[in-house]
Amino acid sequence: MMINFIRDDGQKFTLGGSRSDSAAWGITKVEGLGNAEYEISTEKNAVGDGDTITGCRLPARHIDLTANVKDVKNNRMEREKALTFFNPKYGFKMSVTRGGVSRWIPTRIEKRQCPDASPSNHVQLELALLCTDPLFYSADDFGKNIAAVTPGFGFPYISPIGKGFNVGIYNFAKLVEVENTGDAETYFTIRIEAFGDVENPKVVKDAAYIRLIDTLQAGDVVEVDMVANKIRKNGQNCIGKTDRTSSFSGMVLDVGDSIISFTADNGDTNMRVILYYYLRYTGA
Repeated sequence: MMINFIRDDGQKFTLGGSRSDSAAWGITKVEGLGNAEYEISTEKNAVGDGDTITGCRLPARHIDLTANVKDVKNNRMEREKALTFFNPKYGFKMSVTRGGVSRWIPTRIEKRQCPDASPSNHVQLELALLCTDPLFYSADDFGKNIAAVTPGFGFPYISPIGKGFNVGIYNFAKLVEVENTGDAETYFTIRIEAFGDVENPKVVKDAAYIRLIDTLQAGDVVEVDMVANKIRKNGQNCIGKTDRTSSFSGMVLDVGDSIISFTADNGDTNMRVILYYYLRYTGA
């Protein structure tokens, strides 16, 4: 197992899981990676026995981590690095890799201990971490092009038949099936790229949708962030141009398969729509 921290300012720090890896620090104890404490809300039944479950949520996650400097000759240098890096004023992205699979989680430091040690003892680092978002994310985000064109062949090309072959297969239905193989629902980012005039583009998931009351021209790019509830056109805020009935909360990818589609009042063949999303997990 390897644990990598990336600080808000881009600085990195690595903790290793074995004596043979390249990390200067070795993990001796870690707790909280696989924990999932559910908070279940209930209300008493008006008639009959028992209660009715009204909600279920995951509270913030706590992770406790202990690591030692592998080579005592590096005690002083590595301790100084750790004290400087693990500054509670920063936020961190903690990535856990085991068996070739990586998952990450945003975290803050609740408590840090790294006392000095005698030359014969290994310096020890203890971290108590708070993850207000308790779910782990896949290492990579996944991109899905709704308006996909499947290529039939490339040039130069010599056809083995006289006539009647496809040069490409366009998604005329303007919809795609998106698979969420994680442990929980997840939100996504929509990127709309126009290569011609597009009037009032709209992306739909079930009964919910995001519709922009605007005419896009060739080269315009709209990004809809369902996590931060932001819409930008060519980098500028344009959330004021959304249809009043648009729904951010309804545009969620449930576990399993979801059908996402797109349309426009005019020019829907002049737009490319790509979805980006992370899978989310209850442990790492």
